[in-house]
Amino acid sequence: MYLADVFYSPAVSLPLTIILLLVVAVLTKNGKGHRVLLGLCLFLCVRYIVWRGLYTLNTADLASNVLSWTVYLAEVYGLIQFCFFTFQVWSPSKKLSVELRRFPTVDMFVTVVDEPLDVLKRTVVGCLAQDYPKDKFRVYVLDDGNKEETRALASALKCGYLRRSDRRYAKAGNVNHALGLTSGEFVAVFDVDHVPVRTFLKETLGFFKDEQMAFVQTPHHFYNPDVFQKNLRLERELKNEQALFFRLIQPGRDTHNSAFFAGSCGVFRRRHLEEVGGMQTDTITEDLHTSLVLHARGYKSCYLNKVLSAGLMPETFRGHLKQRSRWAIGTVQMLFHDNPLTQRRLTWSQRIDYMGSIFYFFLGLPRVVCLVAPLGGLFFGLSPVRADPLVLVHFFFAYYLASVMLMRTVSQGTRNAFWSDIYEVATCFALSRAVLKTLMNPRKSRPFEITPKGVQAEESELQRTLFVLPHLMLLGLTAAAISTGILTWIGPTETRGLAINLFWASVNVLLLIVAIRSAMEHPQLRQTVRLDRRFQCQIFAGVTTMKATTHDLNEGGMSVYLNEPMFSIDDMATITLEAHSGERFRLKGRIARQERKPSGLVEVGMQFVDLDEAAAENLIVQLFAQPDSWRESSTTMPGMVQSFRALSSVFKRTRAQATPFRRRSPRVLLQKACRLTWEEGKLIGITFDVSYTGLSVFFSEAPKLAANAVCLMHFDGITPVTLRVQAMSTAQRAGKTLIRFRVCDVVEGEANWRALILRAWEHT
Repeated sequence: MYLADVFYSPAVSLPLTIILLLVVAVLTKNGKGHRVLLGLCLFLCVRYIVWRGLYTLNTADLASNVLSWTVYLAEVYGLIQFCFFTFQVWSPSKKLSVELRRFPTVDMFVTVVDEPLDVLKRTVVGCLAQDYPKDKFRVYVLDDGNKEETRALASALKCGYLRRSDRRYAKAGNVNHALGLTSGEFVAVFDVDHVPVRTFLKETLGFFKDEQMAFVQTPHHFYNPDVFQKNLRLERELKNEQALFFRLIQPGRDTHNSAFFAGSCGVFRRRHLEEVGGMQTDTITEDLHTSLVLHARGYKSCYLNKVLSAGLMPETFRGHLKQRSRWAIGTVQMLFHDNPLTQRRLTWSQRIDYMGSIFYFFLGLPRVVCLVAPLGGLFFGLSPVRADPLVLVHFFFAYYLASVMLMRTVSQGTRNAFWSDIYEVATCFALSRAVLKTLMNPRKSRPFEITPKGVQAEESELQRTLFVLPHLMLLGLTAAAISTGILTWIGPTETRGLAINLFWASVNVLLLIVAIRSAMEHPQLRQTVRLDRRFQCQIFAGVTTMKATTHDLNEGGMSVYLNEPMFSIDDMATITLEAHSGERFRLKGRIARQERKPSGLVEVGMQFVDLDEAAAENLIVQLFAQPDSWRESSTTMPGMVQSFRALSSVFKRTRAQATPFRRRSPRVLLQKACRLTWEEGKLIGITFDVSYTGLSVFFSEAPKLAANAVCLMHFDGITPVTLRVQAMSTAQRAGKTLIRFRVCDVVEGEANWRALILRAWEHT
């Protein structure tokens, strides 16, 4: 103990902390020292855990002893988890595609149950568009939903269609059934929502020149925001929650030959897959389990860290919990069916990596302990930590601050600092339930619950509340505990560890609130996600022709930025798009909205109409299947300050209500005399605002107009204009009558009307 006392004394520990944190700060700022950062952070973590075990356990009585040890073991879990993380990301592989010297036969499987047909269509079209000899690959839809609509779509797209009489073993059984009915040398597997780029087969099959190569996996990339990005409205500030795993952890595992098949976007050598009996059916994480079995046979895997496909994240918090709970159940099942520690032919590196995957899903229990622990001290005076607050701050925050700083460099910009805590708090109760339920009967067959994809949130407010009911209950208890603690603080009674518990509980309140807000679904204003695409285009509307570049695009419509509004009474337009490949195609569209942006530009939203099948499929290929479709549009690496700023903005952003803008022609303020005439009379007015398709006019007295009456509006002078207008609404403002009119037609002076609005637009 003498050496420990010296090591943890302020004279030694404090200067050491300062030096190490300075080193971490410098390396992080320069974006260098990946391994040094991991090593220093691991040292600080071990130092903290050892200090906690030697000096801070509360053994005053049985209750304090139990609480103190429970919290300590939860923190030890965190240390072990960080050790697994450090091992897996220590040396990520950086493989490049291997030139394909021959073209073997390939079967491409697209699994589907009851997902929307438009989601399936994208994936099948992407598979069919492969830049690969057409006689060397075949696309199959594996329909476990047994729907005639799915059969009809497969027939229309001229691809194979397979269904079975039952849905036993879910996705694993579906793939195994197809294996028995097909014969390609290789098998590529895609979930219904993962659309491959045209070069997918060419860029993955070259690795199979090694006969021991069993499968090649590529990253999962997502073109829609995850539930945290969407519900917290942090799409630009927050990195996708799965990016860290697919862009860093999987490449790190690949160095140890233990990257695993992730359920989609991978290619298998059929011979090796059939040798192990196809997809494993003993667990509901057939992807991880099958990878383990193949590695245990001595076969190799490859992880190509290049985005060659894109899919959908779960769109709802319920879907997110369902997906993670299934993963947790499957990994626990695998622990008992094929424990990595007992597989003879696995290397020790592979054993560690697979145990890391299993161990991760036990995170729910330690996180719940850390959320509940301060309540014991605040309600009952049971402090889980006996330490001077300043000393605790020194040792704990030295480690925590280092881990937060290194995230920017080590994660290579794939994870925001602080946010791992949010993700864990949001899922901890669901994961705890899933793990405990499975541990009670690990060999029991569990249903495979499909993650909903391509569907909008349909839960009621009450149903959404039930998903975070444990969070809400614990939030209420923690708030009450903090109130009790404050009363104790200002009272005469002195309680050891009160300051620590108050701070701890306050942090938990913040985490719980953000987790709860991440479950509060916002209305989806658009059914299909728009992709950030820049295509040159020409728009022909009436007599107006404009050149533009698309801002975003999908199969249903697009938006462009223009210097001035589009002037057209008719809302229909013809659009010529030029893809990056040079191919041009014409589409019909309807002008849905025009909105002036703060920059002064006009955002024009258009909806495609009468899109034929050939044009729709061509558009899918151009949007999803081009080799450069998913190049990283943002190379930002969020640091500690940016991540904290995003966290603190949650409360403001989630209160704001997103409202769709639906004005087809933007209004501009303009005061100009005008004359309204109709069969029964005439009246002089002053315009309030105008657009090409409408205007608002103030009158000193209310004109006696019949409902929906069509009148003439005259602007006299050297540039006369006559409009045929229809009154839409009437309101009283400051003793005057304000009438909103819709412009039905420009009877006279169309060029003058256009120039009048344009001058007003430029003036404002």
